[in-house]
Amino acid sequence: MLKKIIGTAGTRILNAVINLVILLLITHKIGSEGLGVIALIMVDITVIQMFIDLLAGSALIYFGSRANTGQLLIPAYLWIGFVIAVFAGISFLTYTFFPDLYGLVIPSGYEIHIFTLAILSALMITHYNLLLGKKEIRIYNIIFTVQILTFLAVFVYGIFGQQNFTPLAYVYALYAAYGTGSILGFIILTKKTERFTAEGWTETSRKVINFGFISSIANIIHIGNKRLSFYVLRSFSGLSALGIYNAGVQLTEGLRIIGQSISLVQFSTISNTTDEEYARTLTIKLMKFTLLLTLSALIVLILLPEQVYSFVFSKDFSAVRPIVIALSPGVLALAANNIFSHYFSGLGNPKVNMWSNVTGLVFTILLAFTLIPFFGYIGAAVTTSVSYTATVIYQYIIFEKRTRTKFSEWLPRKKDFTDFSRLVKEAMARK
Repeated sequence: MLKKIIGTAGTRILNAVINLVILLLITHKIGSEGLGVIALIMVDITVIQMFIDLLAGSALIYFGSRANTGQLLIPAYLWIGFVIAVFAGISFLTYTFFPDLYGLVIPSGYEIHIFTLAILSALMITHYNLLLGKKEIRIYNIIFTVQILTFLAVFVYGIFGQQNFTPLAYVYALYAAYGTGSILGFIILTKKTERFTAEGWTETSRKVINFGFISSIANIIHIGNKRLSFYVLRSFSGLSALGIYNAGVQLTEGLRIIGQSISLVQFSTISNTTDEEYARTLTIKLMKFTLLLTLSALIVLILLPEQVYSFVFSKDFSAVRPIVIALSPGVLALAANNIFSHYFSGLGNPKVNMWSNVTGLVFTILLAFTLIPFFGYIGAAVTTSVSYTATVIYQYIIFEKRTRTKFSEWLPRKKDFTDFSRLVKEAMARK
């Protein structure tokens, strides 16, 4: 498992570095308003994906080893088409009857791009989830690496080769990356599936819906916690303020690679075991390492002086450091949330995640419309931190009650570090 974590972490680190390079190019070549447009495009795609996740989300990881690939792919494809059609209809009605609201949510001229990219993203994520469900984590990491390198190559060509200093350079890079990921994922899935059949897909779909409905609702609320502030900030402060805030968000979310890398392997491992005590102790150990590593990286980011941010991102983004500081409690909470969420989902208890996200959403709604109108992007950052913290406190309470874990078990011990060091060295040696 440590080999898989190291491999996944390496992939995520590469992704974080590439995202930083892309962020630097955007801030210097496209500007804060362009970054605001990009933020809205990505949020819109994410919102569509939330509903697609009902049949093509993380439930596929859980059922990837429990059902035939064909039984999972057929309903996933049909559902993707249905959701896209519904959102296209809603978009048309909103444009017709509520044009002001439409303009706040969807950037002008990017409607077709958003829906097309949502389709490619959904296909890519569907294939990735099935690979993870089959524990093909190494192959997933390879395809993911090819995807992000493709994005970087196309984006750099757009900026320097075509002198395209608009958000379209980013959009075209997304086309290449999502298309590459979805095609490669499908090819590998067909090669890894010995017997490809769709027989019995309706019964399998029913099981996926029963499991995926709660997970999907939990994810919808989770994304609401993360991105509702984007729309509110866009409404009260404009695209430029949204772009500056998005720069801070992307910078801190780069630290999520630690929690994401560990929780991804954690979920794949727990969903393939029935030993709840093993899942409990594994979660506790991984939580310690996740929080300690995330905190270490976060301290470095906070200690950087404001002049560094202004130099790196251009003077228009001098406010990034205060945003990073305001987001820092939320970054730690989100790292813990990743581990808890994958523990509950891996054991087939996604309702806990749903109610924890409901708790966070309550704080998001209360604070977003209170703080953002007066404090702008700092208010958005504080809202996000409080929401994430409330979410993880709820998960912690439920975990304690269900597993009877003592508080002392969460405290780092010398043995934890020696065990982790030994396992990493052994895994690296084998690799």
